[in-house]
Amino acid sequence: MSIQIVTDSTVQLTAEELATLPITVVPLVVRLGKQEFLNDGVQITNAQFLSHLVNDEELPKTSQPSIGQFLEVFDELGKNGDEVLCLDLTHFLSGTVNAARQAAEMSSTKVTVVDSLSIDRGLAFQVITAAKLAKNGAPMDTIINAIDLHRSNTEIYVFLNTLENLIRGGRISKAAGGIANLLNIKVMAEVKDGELRVAAKGRGKRFIRKEIADLVERIKLLAPAKVGLTHVDNLTQASEVANQIKAALPNTLVTIHEAGPVISTYTSVGALAIEFYTD
Repeated sequence: MSIQIVTDSTVQLTAEELATLPITVVPLVVRLGKQEFLNDGVQITNAQFLSHLVNDEELPKTSQPSIGQFLEVFDELGKNGDEVLCLDLTHFLSGTVNAARQAAEMSSTKVTVVDSLSIDRGLAFQVITAAKLAKNGAPMDTIINAIDLHRSNTEIYVFLNTLENLIRGGRISKAAGGIANLLNIKVMAEVKDGELRVAAKGRGKRFIRKEIADLVERIKLLAPAKVGLTHVDNLTQASEVANQIKAALPNTLVTIHEAGPVISTYTSVGALAIEFYTD
């Protein structure tokens, strides 16, 4: 028997990681007006979604996978006696992990569901570690201990040029958001204990540049094993930051990713996330 790893499509994994590790991704759902798509990179690509995000009057909507989607995956993976470990994005941002838990109770497969309390490449750090250990035959308790360590030692910061989509999507109040936009407020948010919180705020792009520069300097001092950068139509800035980190830390794995629809919907164009793991 083996342990199969399941996660959701908010994760940021490279094509090589998906091809070489025992990982199954269950897609969230994206709604554009009356049209509905699986967030699987096939029914709708990041580029296609970004066009809608910029041009459509109505903000796109996202929703968690159904219990049935998870149940089908769990039953299929366990039909030969394998166990399943399912790691999902933080419950503060989605009901995905709760849908997985309900499906696990219904499945004939032995399923362990874990709330990663993370998102994006931070979620990927846990998923990759779990998959590598599972591939090498590690037992479930060893894998759980390893991902707990990753959760405790991963930091995630998100730099936002606009709060408009967070307001429209109901993630912050219209009153607070309206004042912020009026004053040209920019935000550095942090994912702390699974919750997205404001870590710093200031006026104008100069504030964002300074906060990113300060964080890069801190990363250079910490010398983390892994750094992930995720952007929403902001490859130039992401590449600049990646090059600075690579130059200072040649042994650190640095990856750049395009944000998927779920993250892009609320962070909007120009956003940049910097995520790193210190072992």
